[in-house]
Amino acid sequence: MNAVTHIDPPETLSVSTLITQRRAAIDLITTTRAKMIRASLFANYLFRQHPFQPESQAVRQSWLTALQVQLDDLEQVCELMEGDNSRNSVHIDIATWIAGHAAMNHQTVQTLATMRTMTQALVDAAHRNDSNALERAIVAHHNFGRVHLFEAVTTFIDVLWSDLDENRNKEVERANATASAIDKTLRRLEHIGKHVRLVSLNASVEAARVGDAGRGLGVIAVEFKTLAEEIQRLAVTARADITSMERQ
Repeated sequence: MNAVTHIDPPETLSVSTLITQRRAAIDLITTTRAKMIRASLFANYLFRQHPFQPESQAVRQSWLTALQVQLDDLEQVCELMEGDNSRNSVHIDIATWIAGHAAMNHQTVQTLATMRTMTQALVDAAHRNDSNALERAIVAHHNFGRVHLFEAVTTFIDVLWSDLDENRNKEVERANATASAIDKTLRRLEHIGKHVRLVSLNASVEAARVGDAGRGLGVIAVEFKTLAEEIQRLAVTARADITSMERQ
């Protein structure tokens, strides 16, 4: 009998963490534009050879490695846009968020996929050391990236920022509503505490007035006083906790 592998469900992100990670995801997509400039730059380095001081093989290999890194980073973004988070590069909630918006922006997904194909062409031509193919790939890559990629990525991240701001505003409104409800409850609690303390005081006075016959009432009065003080402490602690959370 095969053992059953237990897989823990992904941890649910807090609101603040979710917003922070969404910002990081937006930055990841935003930097695609700069990384494609770097890809063109390193491909151009590989295409260009100094006629008097040829670059060493180690230097050229470092350029080729840097070019490959740009391709790998672009592939990661493309996978997320296509709903593939098999690398677990971001939290599942973030991956779902990105894929959901990408599904409504097919042109952006297609543009990134085309850019990926063109960047792969750069890498392949560089590996083959095919100067003619590399030159053609550089020109096509540069022209497409400068116009189509920049426009597509800019439009998409504007959509993400807009959604992030909208959700953040909703969270703030919910937090304010919750704080208002808690404040109302605390005010009621404090009112009850004051009333209980007043009842305790009256009971103590009555117990003292009747003497020995009021001992039982005196005990109850003490209990009421303790209860009133506990209610007041709870209210103060709750208000302090709320203030602390608001400052975070």
